[in-house]
Order: sequence, then C-alpha cells, then structure tokens
Amino acid sequence: MRYFRCFMVVTVGVVCAAPVFAQSMPGMGGSSGLSGAASGLMGGGSGAMGSMLPSLSSSSTGNVAGVLSYCVKNNIVQGSSATGALSALTGQSGVTSSSGYAAGQQGQIQSGSGNNFSLGGASKQIKTKACDMVLQHAQSLL
Repeated sequence: MRYFRCFMVVTVGVVCAAPVFAQSMPGMGGSSGLSGAASGLMGGGSGAMGSMLPSLSSSSTGNVAGVLSYCVKNNIVQGSSATGALSALTGQSGVTSSSGYAAGQQGQIQSGSGNNFSLGGASKQIKTKACDMVLQHAQSLL
C-alpha cells in the first residue's frame, strides 16, 4: 500500500507526493514516486497545474495581448518572438482599447467561459507556464 503526503498549495491546490522512502521499497513504484508526481503536476495541459489554468481558446485577442504584455513587462517571457507577437497583436484594430486588454495587463487571464485566473499571486513556476501558454496562443492568432 502506498502512503501519500498531501500539501496545500494556495495557487495550485492540493499536491500529493509519495514519500522518498517508498521509492526504494520493493513493489512501491521504484522511479515513479516523486518524479512521477512532479511530472504529472507540470505535464502539458493535463496535470494539476494545467487544469488550473483556463483554456485560452475562447480568450479574446485583447486579453491575450494584455496578458502577453504583462508577461513581457515582468520578464516572464523574453525574446523577439514574444515582443514580435505582442507588437503584431497590439497593432490590430481595437485590441488595446478593449477591457480584456486592460485586464490582461494586470495579469488577469479571461476565458470566454468565465473561468478566469490571476497571475498576480501565482508562483513563478505557474506564471512561467501560463505565460508560455499565452505566447503560444498569441502566435497562433497571427
């Protein structure tokens, strides 16, 4: 039987991980202990972190541009791909005057379904994951 320790993480929810000693016990999962829990947490859109973040597919172009602006301003994403995508999106008509853009600049990810997320109090790891997702979505809008 596996025993799990659960930790409350304010920005992620409850995270459970097998104790380290279970990795060395016969029949206790070997290498799938803590590393498996950690990879599940970080995995694409599937782990606990991915399921916390709202889907960007129904976010407005203005909100995506605003969040990308937040990410660039706070040095969470860098480089010419981020600044190029931001420049292209903000150059579109009506984007910078939208309420979604203003909310995005404050770190508010708005999904069309009402499942919103604030980057303000999130951990660096979650901000990085979210900003990477926003950059990828922004590039798909171009």
